[in-house]
Amino acid sequence: MAALPYKTVARWVRAFRAGWQNATDQPRARQPSATEAQVSSVAKLLETDRWWTIRELACETGLSHTTVLHILKERLHMRKITSRWVPHSLTEIQKWQRHESAQMHLECYKKKGDAFLHRIIALDEAWARAYKPEMKQQSNEWRHYRSPCKTKVRQNPSNAKVMVIFAYDSAGIILTHAVPQHTTVTGQYYADFFEHHLRHALQKKRPNFLGENAPIILHDNTRLHVAGVVNQLLARWQWEVLYQPPYSPDISPCDFDLITEVKEPLRSRRFKTIPDTIDAVGRSVRTINKTEATKGIMRLPHHWEHVLHNVGEYIEGL
Repeated sequence: MAALPYKTVARWVRAFRAGWQNATDQPRARQPSATEAQVSSVAKLLETDRWWTIRELACETGLSHTTVLHILKERLHMRKITSRWVPHSLTEIQKWQRHESAQMHLECYKKKGDAFLHRIIALDEAWARAYKPEMKQQSNEWRHYRSPCKTKVRQNPSNAKVMVIFAYDSAGIILTHAVPQHTTVTGQYYADFFEHHLRHALQKKRPNFLGENAPIILHDNTRLHVAGVVNQLLARWQWEVLYQPPYSPDISPCDFDLITEVKEPLRSRRFKTIPDTIDAVGRSVRTINKTEATKGIMRLPHHWEHVLHNVGEYIEGL
C-alpha cells in the first residue's frame, strides 16, 4: 500500500498548525508571457543586428531574461546558429575533382584494406606561433530553426612564427622539422628534406617503409610539393603519391587531425623566442605520440565517404 513520505506529512502538519486551511494546490509560476508590442520590439532589434545576446536584449527592452528567452524561442521560433567556416569557395570543377578522388581512394581501400592506410605518410607545413584567432562561437547569430548556416572564410592571423614540416603515419608522428628563419621553403628545400631528414627518420623509426613496402606520400598540390625535383626524387625511390584535390584540408589528415592536435596546447599562449616555440611544439608532439592521439589516417575512408555523400562539398564536424 502506497503512503506519502514522512517529510511531506510533517510539512503539512506544520502548515495546518500555523493556520493554513486551504488543501488545494497553490498556483505555480507560469511561463512568462509577452505582449505583441514586446515581441515586435525584440524582432526589430534582431533585424538590425543578429549578434545580440540575451543580456543585451533584456537591457535594451527592459524585459527580464526569461521573457526575452521566451520571445526568442516560443514566439519568434529562433535559435542561434554558428557560421560554417570554409577554407575556400569551391568551383564546380573542384567539387568534381574532390568527388572523383574520394571515389578512387575508397575503391583502393576496399581492395587492399587497412594495409593501404598503413602505407600512407602524410606531410604538410604549418606555422607554429603565438596567436588567438577568432573563436567559432563568436559568429553565433539568432536565426530561425530552419535557417541554413552561413559560410565564412577562415581568417589567417599573423604573429612571430616558425615554419614546421610535419610527417606522420598511422603509428604516430615520424618527424617534425623546424625550417631555419629567413629561409624560403622551395621545391629544392622540400626535396632535401625528404633526402636528408625524412629518409633517415624512416631508417630509424619505420624501417619497413624502405623495403618492398614503399610508402605512399600524401601531401597537397602546392607548388613546392609538385616541383619537378620532388617528383623526380620520389620516382627514383619508387614512392607513390596519393592524389590530393585542390583546397581540400577536410580530407587531409595533417589539417583535420595532426596540426590541430599539435597546436591545441599552444593556443592563447605567447612565446618570447622562436626556440621556446619549437620546444613547445616538441613537447606537444611527444605527448601526442605517447597518448596515440592522432588517428586521422585511419579515419580517411570515413572522410572520403562523406565527400561522396556531399557530392564534393566540404564536410564538417567529423
